[in-house]
Amino acid sequence: MSELAQDLEFSAVEEKAPYLFDSHPAQVQRSLLAGMSMFAGKWKLSILWYLEQRPRRFGELASLLPEVTAKVMTYQLRELEEAGLISRTETVSPRHTEYALTESGSAAMPVLELLWQWGNWYLRREASGHCAADVTSSSRL
Repeated sequence: MSELAQDLEFSAVEEKAPYLFDSHPAQVQRSLLAGMSMFAGKWKLSILWYLEQRPRRFGELASLLPEVTAKVMTYQLRELEEAGLISRTETVSPRHTEYALTESGSAAMPVLELLWQWGNWYLRREASGHCAADVTSSSRL
C-alpha cells in the first residue's frame, strides 16, 4: 500500500485532527478541485477501475468499454498519464503498449471503491422508490 493510501486510512483508535491550514476554506476548495480534476472525464474512472485489476493493453480497455471511441480513449489515457495516475509502457517485440496504475493511481483506488459503493447504494435506493419519498430532498433550490 502506498504512503498516501496509508495516510488516508482512518482508524477508530487514532483519529487525526485536521491541520488548521488544511481546513481553511480556500485550501479545502483547492484540494477538492485538484482531486476532482484528476478524475474529470466520462471514462477515466472506468479506465482506472479496470487497470486496478491488472495492467492492460489499449485493445483490452477498448473491449471493456465498447461505448468509447478510440480517439476519446486515447485522450483520456493521455490525461491520466499526464496526471501521474497511470504509466504507459511500449514494447518493440512484439509491438504493443500497456497501461498500468502508478503509485498515485493505486492510492486513488480507495476513493473509487467508496464512490462505487455509494453509487450502488444510490441506484438500489432509487430503484426501490425512496428518492421520491425522501424527506431530506426538497425543492428549496
